[in-house]
Amino acid sequence: MSLRLRLTFLYSWVLGLTLLIFVIFGYFFLAYYLTGEIDRNIAGISREVLRSAKVLGEPPDPLRQVVLPNIGLFAGPDTYLQVADRKGETIASSGNLKGQVLPLSDGALEKIAGGDSSFETVVVGGERIRVFNYPLYFDEQVIGALQVGRSLVPTIMALNKLRLFFLFIGGIVVVLAGVTGWLLAGAALRPIERITRVAAGIQQARDLQRRIEYQGVDDEVGRLAATLNVMLDRLESAYRQLEEANVYQRRFVADASHELRTPLTIIRGNVELLQKMGESDPATRAEALADIAGETERMSRLIESLLALARADAGYRLEKQCLLLEPVLEEVFRRAALLAGEVSFEKGDMDEVKGVFLLANADYLKQLFLILIDNAFKYTPAGGKVRVEAERPDDFICVSVIDTGIGIAESDRPYIFQRFFRSDQARFTAGTGLGLAIAEWIVNEHGGRIEAAGRAGGGSVFKVKLPVFSDNYS
Repeated sequence: MSLRLRLTFLYSWVLGLTLLIFVIFGYFFLAYYLTGEIDRNIAGISREVLRSAKVLGEPPDPLRQVVLPNIGLFAGPDTYLQVADRKGETIASSGNLKGQVLPLSDGALEKIAGGDSSFETVVVGGERIRVFNYPLYFDEQVIGALQVGRSLVPTIMALNKLRLFFLFIGGIVVVLAGVTGWLLAGAALRPIERITRVAAGIQQARDLQRRIEYQGVDDEVGRLAATLNVMLDRLESAYRQLEEANVYQRRFVADASHELRTPLTIIRGNVELLQKMGESDPATRAEALADIAGETERMSRLIESLLALARADAGYRLEKQCLLLEPVLEEVFRRAALLAGEVSFEKGDMDEVKGVFLLANADYLKQLFLILIDNAFKYTPAGGKVRVEAERPDDFICVSVIDTGIGIAESDRPYIFQRFFRSDQARFTAGTGLGLAIAEWIVNEHGGRIEAAGRAGGGSVFKVKLPVFSDNYS
């Protein structure tokens, strides 16, 4: 069942229920009012009758003969008169009763005996009659009751016609309400139908650049369209990032396959050489074992990089403690000096790190700076320079790695910290494109920032800013 049909049914049901309650209330109110009018009318007739009636009897049987007035003087043929004694036996009655008797209930007799009048509805000959029972007095004693009745047939017929009229009019109103509700629901849901068609078109065409145009007022539908457009923006951004990640991943798979295939080929070739030569050439055997050891170490570094990123994706949090930064950097410099090769490695102004304490993980800090320095060595040609220096902006310590290498293209700067990314210039140098992604994760875990920029005259600058925990922690 469509939403439009459900809204139509709901609207019709609510209106029909409201109309039904109104009709029931109006019907019973009118019935009550008409009955009240009949009661007032027959009570007035009873008073007129008492003034016109004559009691000709003598004690102790004063009701032996009662002369009633002509009924036509008071009402039409649907009005009845009757006189009964205290036991309820009929003494006299109007001619239009035609021998029938207006019954007098026990409750009415008790009220008559107490001098009280009462109303009741009785059935005589299949006809419902409203009766007013009024006590008759003789010498200030109740001797019987005067009963004035009025037929309820005209009232019942009028109420039946009114009920049929209400049903007919109510049915027409409900049908009109249903049609009106259907049209109103259609008008209200038309913008949503347009939004649905546009969303379906976006889904079928996979066109995440398309947006939902809405020119109406800022109501619930307008907010729905705006929310869907925001969702489409995010989906487009996420899809674009996913496509870029897939491109980087395909590159990485190709690079990783190459990086793993090359050392494996070398190891396998050296193993086969050792199997053939045996112990006959110790010098060649030593070279082959050295090649195997070097390639094994290279594969280990690649696998360690992959594991580090896997831990980052799994939400791994570093265990940190307060430590002095200077000894950490001194150890990094000692290890970096062994990697420099034909590149000049210089330690610049490092006075700002003296006495600086960080809340950090020493092992990962070393890995961070070694990644940056090793990258600088890789992409700096022989004879070039790599320098590390420090400065102290506000509550941060900034360590910069500066090189005179190939630099960073302006178009590559937004992507260099993305995993698997390698610029066209860097693809001719050994690497996996994972180092800077790991470096950025380590910096983020320490609450810092890492920035990369080109350098006037060639080369690049990587700045690591870490929050200072204390200058004189003990």
